[in-house]
Amino acid sequence: MISANALIIIAKPLASTSINSNLLVYAEAIDSVPHEHWKRAMKEECTSIVLNNTFAIVNSREGRQLRVKQIGTKWVFKTKHHPDSTIRYTAHQVIQGYEQKYFGETYAPVGKLTTFRYLITQVGKHYWIIDHLDVVTALLNPEVKDDYIYPTQTEGRLEGLNAPTIVVRLKKALYSLKQAPRHWQNYINRFFLCLEFIHSLADPNLSLRSDGILMLLYVNDISMLFPEDAMPGVFVVKARIPEQSKIKTLCLSLHFISIDIHRKENATGISLGQQAFITTILKPLTMQNAHGASTPMDPKVKLNLPEDRGEKGLKDIKGYQAIVGSLMYTALETRPDISITVAALGRFNSGPFTSHLTEAK
Repeated sequence: MISANALIIIAKPLASTSINSNLLVYAEAIDSVPHEHWKRAMKEECTSIVLNNTFAIVNSREGRQLRVKQIGTKWVFKTKHHPDSTIRYTAHQVIQGYEQKYFGETYAPVGKLTTFRYLITQVGKHYWIIDHLDVVTALLNPEVKDDYIYPTQTEGRLEGLNAPTIVVRLKKALYSLKQAPRHWQNYINRFFLCLEFIHSLADPNLSLRSDGILMLLYVNDISMLFPEDAMPGVFVVKARIPEQSKIKTLCLSLHFISIDIHRKENATGISLGQQAFITTILKPLTMQNAHGASTPMDPKVKLNLPEDRGEKGLKDIKGYQAIVGSLMYTALETRPDISITVAALGRFNSGPFTSHLTEAK
């Protein structure tokens, strides 16, 4: 049996921080400097779509008699920064879900942050092992049975669908399809039941097994937590999951939903941080090299009545709101010490002034 200490020593960093700035359209990605990375990511996405039988070509008669308006598709390009400073380029073909007029239930919950915090305390207290499972193209796995959706073909069409006159029907979900998250939720929950898991009444995304294995689902990111004596069951679960879905990474977790998990070897304590996420906030403001402060806010600063001091209102209100929203997310996850400051700044979201932006920075 492999010990927990050994697993910690051989663990590798995981990717999980998504950087969504400077999103590109297809033409910009193809003409950009890292175009080879984007082309490779598009090829991987097209391969996944073909292997999953996402589209079905309709016959010419059905295509001519089609009375339902086709829904547009496009490419979305993103980069993910790993804790070890490497970058992963991803490309997804998404459907323009805002054009959908007829659809059923769409609600799909995600794992609660309170659940994650509680599980992390148990990991630190009992020295459990926490693994990370990243399901590749998770939303492409569930079938779309009752909905007749006919997407258009965008630039960089799939091989075999190059002719613009070809009409296809959606057999499995695509990203941005309104029903896709719910279809994926039902799909993975049924699979967990086959693996003898039961769902927690406190959190529908937490699944438990009798041998002590716990699974926390956050869209396509799954955290598997278990004590060392549950290792035989872990091997069984890990062997079964790839049969149902393609797994990208499966190793000791050092990252989960933008939270860095720090655990020293031969130590029971765990610390959480968000260095990578905070860096993504600072870069657009060119503040990544800024000096720290001893307090979240200068106690002498008065935020009220800025117009009486001759200040001008900010033109970029959305930029201010984005900063406050990012700070609020950080306060909720790992930095409760800035909560009061963030709440004070949030009072001026509808009409911020220069002093408010200065304090936010």
